[in-house]
Amino acid sequence: MEDKNLLKKKIRKYVLLYTAFIVLSFIRAVSTYVFIVPNAFAPGGIGGIASVVYNIVKQYNVSLAESVFNPAVVVFVLNIPLLIISFFKLNKRFTFNTAFCVLLYSGFMGLFSLIKFPVFEGAIDSGIVIIAALVGGILAGVSLGFLLMINSSLGGTDIIAKLGYKRNPNINVNWQIFVFDSIIVLFSGIIGIINIEGKNANEIFLAVSLPIFYSFITLYITSKVADIITNGLESSYVFNIITSKAEEIGKAVVAELKRGGTILDGKGIYTQYNRMILICVVKKRQASQLKKIVATIDPEAFMYINKASEVSGFGFRSQAQMFDEGRDFELKHERNETSIKNDKYT
Repeated sequence: MEDKNLLKKKIRKYVLLYTAFIVLSFIRAVSTYVFIVPNAFAPGGIGGIASVVYNIVKQYNVSLAESVFNPAVVVFVLNIPLLIISFFKLNKRFTFNTAFCVLLYSGFMGLFSLIKFPVFEGAIDSGIVIIAALVGGILAGVSLGFLLMINSSLGGTDIIAKLGYKRNPNINVNWQIFVFDSIIVLFSGIIGIINIEGKNANEIFLAVSLPIFYSFITLYITSKVADIITNGLESSYVFNIITSKAEEIGKAVVAELKRGGTILDGKGIYTQYNRMILICVVKKRQASQLKKIVATIDPEAFMYINKASEVSGFGFRSQAQMFDEGRDFELKHERNETSIKNDKYT
């Protein structure tokens, strides 16, 4: 009986997981097909490359753009070598999940193309385009954020980031991704260059620059939405408090804020006095309260505060853990540069 319940639980778990893959891949396909490609945006990644290629080819041969250079085809083909490398270099489960999502993502876009799914398209200098940039970025960010939480992605930049991080964990992955995506964004200006014949200088500038500006907007929105989903709406702060009353402050933190901390031994370089260092991580809304606690107990305490980009451990369950707690595979999000862990009360 117990084995049957475990089996049912496992089946339910995977049904939910793959349903999530389908829904999130559909959302990303809508973002790309309906909002990004029709307006010639290229907000980074392989999807951005597919958009640039499609819109350039479309200027010369519409039938070729809709078939061989269809975004669905380009996304799928360009992801194949990355998925092969990922299979041998990265987590196998991540590779399988990503391959499944890439197949769904390309399949949905191909289906949209066949049934002539309506698109949200406007003149590059119209108000409609800014709406397309914002909505396309939001939908892409929702898809990216939740996929990263469940150990998957839609390939492209995310695979490259994981490969770079595995090779050298000290590299700034965020910077590498930004540079790569920015290069693709700049290529969106090529679409404007193609149509400069017969235009004056001002029209040429707008034709080249507007696709780049809108692509950067979409890229920024995608990144911010994904960060909010993976890290939560509320940020956390790391308090480093150098004080002679660390025990008293620590007890107040536990009693009033329901947070823990770590006390370390320290020694002043100039004074040579022995001091204690209390390290404590709190939610943003609790920061002012902690400042008051420190000021009340030890007004002479020295304190500096850092913003934590990611927090995990006891009392700070991550969004990924809340989504699928107890899973047996890694849910690490390499787009964050630092991981602050506060594992126990001391």
